[in-house]
Amino acid sequence: MPELDNREAQILQRAIAEWRKTDIITDDQAGRMKDSIRVRTSDWQTIALYIFIAAISCALMAFGSLVLDEKWIEIIRKKFALTDGVIALLFGIGTIFLCIHGWRKKRHEYGFSFNRELFWLLPVLSTGVTVVYLGKSVNYLDGNYGAFWLLATVIFGVLAFTLQSRLLWVSTLLCLIPAYVKLTYYLTGDSAWFLGMNLPCRMVLLGLVLIIAAALMKNTKLNSPIRDITHSGGWFLFMISGWLISIFGNTGTWEQWQQLRQVHLLAWVVVFTVQCVAAFLLGLRLKDPMIRDLGVIFFLLNLYTRYFEYLWDKTNKGLFFGILALSFWGIGRLIEKRRMMP
Repeated sequence: MPELDNREAQILQRAIAEWRKTDIITDDQAGRMKDSIRVRTSDWQTIALYIFIAAISCALMAFGSLVLDEKWIEIIRKKFALTDGVIALLFGIGTIFLCIHGWRKKRHEYGFSFNRELFWLLPVLSTGVTVVYLGKSVNYLDGNYGAFWLLATVIFGVLAFTLQSRLLWVSTLLCLIPAYVKLTYYLTGDSAWFLGMNLPCRMVLLGLVLIIAAALMKNTKLNSPIRDITHSGGWFLFMISGWLISIFGNTGTWEQWQQLRQVHLLAWVVVFTVQCVAAFLLGLRLKDPMIRDLGVIFFLLNLYTRYFEYLWDKTNKGLFFGILALSFWGIGRLIEKRRMMP
């Protein structure tokens, strides 16, 4: 299907919804038709994206200033003699109200909208406050913070699947990472290793799980943005964890790593190099530009990292940064050419 502008896509979305209501097409056909719609990105859409990113950033900073320091909540709690559990209940009710309002609004609108997607930031923040104060009310189960990160992950995941929100699913994945980390530390009594793996090794495992989950989602009727975000997030986590392993190996503490000679990490460097090359070749084979580009980017990052580790004191700094500038220029030129290709 050719690319459509946002208005044309909304008209087509309404038509598909109407055809489904009148049983002209089935649910499966409606899903495939919606997934085949490609919206053309204009300069105004790009500007709107940047503006909404700025709005989200300011909202998060405002949330941090107003909520994380707990001053205004503490004032309200003392004035009305509220417990942590009551505050959690009030914010939980607020979250339910916001989700119902957003769901009703979404039913009458079609296509993707930055404005509508930004609305889901409110239930995200409200859910965060709910979980924090719920944890406080039970003393975080004697320090098991991971359980409450996991609770937030489950809540965001259910809401994302129900409301088909990109922002909610991104929040799900972002909560999953600290939930996974905190739970593994809790299960081992804050030991540096979990099943013989340090933190970067554990993150590689989580990245692989997300990649496999995204592959399994391809054969389901799930919202395609959820599949794509899981796919991209899993691969990025997989690659950046491999890069960290090439630096720290499987060492558990900072002191242990400082005492380790770099030559003992060469095996991990070789493994990460193979990982980058394999990702590049897999991206070419699957015709997946994201995997291919991650392979190239992290391969270059691997080379620069090895330079700082082994050659920083032995080579001319001007030569190195000159090579660095040329490589980034080459990447930019390649991307520019690909964007201009029909």
